[in-house]
Order: sequence, then C-alpha cells, then structure tokens
Amino acid sequence: MAKLVVYLICYLILGISFAESLLAAPVYTWTDESGVVHYSSTQDSKRAKPAELPEINRGEVLIKKTELVSCADHGGIDCQAGSDQDGSVICYDGFRGATARYRFTCASPKLQITDVSELSQDGSFRVTVRNSRSVEANSPAVLYTPDQGPEVSLSGPEKIGAFEVAEFLFTAKNSDIPKEKVTIAQLNVVCANCP
Repeated sequence: MAKLVVYLICYLILGISFAESLLAAPVYTWTDESGVVHYSSTQDSKRAKPAELPEINRGEVLIKKTELVSCADHGGIDCQAGSDQDGSVICYDGFRGATARYRFTCASPKLQITDVSELSQDGSFRVTVRNSRSVEANSPAVLYTPDQGPEVSLSGPEKIGAFEVAEFLFTAKNSDIPKEKVTIAQLNVVCANCP
C-alpha cells in the first residue's frame, strides 16, 4: 500500500512539472535567403511569423458494439453438422449466425464432476461425471487425492459419449479408506482428448 502511495505521488509530481510542456506552444516559420523553410517554437528571426498548422485533436473512432449471438434459442450447438464457412458453429435448427467458434466449442469434450456419493460401510464411494459437449471423451479418468498418500485412479468406463453421464467407483483398500466424505476439491477428472 505504501508503494502505491509513493508511485501516485511521483506521478503527480511528474504530471505537474510537465504540464506546461503538454500545452500547445506557438510554432513560428520563416524562409531564409536560400529558400529553406524553418520552423521553431521561438521567434528567432525578424521574418518569423506564426505558422498555420492544423489543429491537433483526437480522432473520434466509432467502435461498433458487437452482439454475441448463441445457439440457446436455436436448439443448441450441433457439432455433428461441422463448422460454418466462417468457422462458427451451426445450431440444431440450421441457424448459422452464432458467434461461437467451432474449433473451440466442438473439438474436445468437457467433463464435469456432478456428484460425489456418501462413503459406504467399506469406505468406497461413487463419482458421477457428465460430458457436456457433443464430442466423445476417450480414456476418461477420475483421480482421487487423499489427505495422505499417493493419488488413486477410480475405476470407470473407457469412454463417455456426447452428452452422457458415467459413474466411477473408488474401492477402498485398508490403507486408503477415507475418514470422511470426499469433496470435489480432492478429485480431478481428465481424458485423453480433453484440453
């Protein structure tokens, strides 16, 4: 915080000291005996007259506000239809004006942990994973990181289809039985074609 105050004071002092130089000073022009035109901020010659220069102003650039159009009102994104000519997605009803890029939306699955069950008597638990994209997830894995010990991979399917849900099972061994309910923070979901 103290550094910020020091920086602000330095900028204020610099701004005040250079404020005079920021104002537009008059520019003088004259032509010498050999026909060379000179410009100066001081009136050095008796022939120097104020120069007629265009006024310095800032450009008024109009920035067009872009409107993001989604497939929400058009049945969702249809990744099976491929990309539009401009590289955007095509919606299920055939609408082609969406702004989402096919390359980023449809090239990989998106896996989310939606539920973690309570611990069973033997210390096992189930994790529900949802694929929220229309790309199949290959070799998905749910990794559990216990409070102590190495990371453990849960058993589950080899693929999760587009918009499908899958369940992964942790079978406890004597050494790694969780003492309390596992949280999502202790789990990580990955797959071979996930970003």
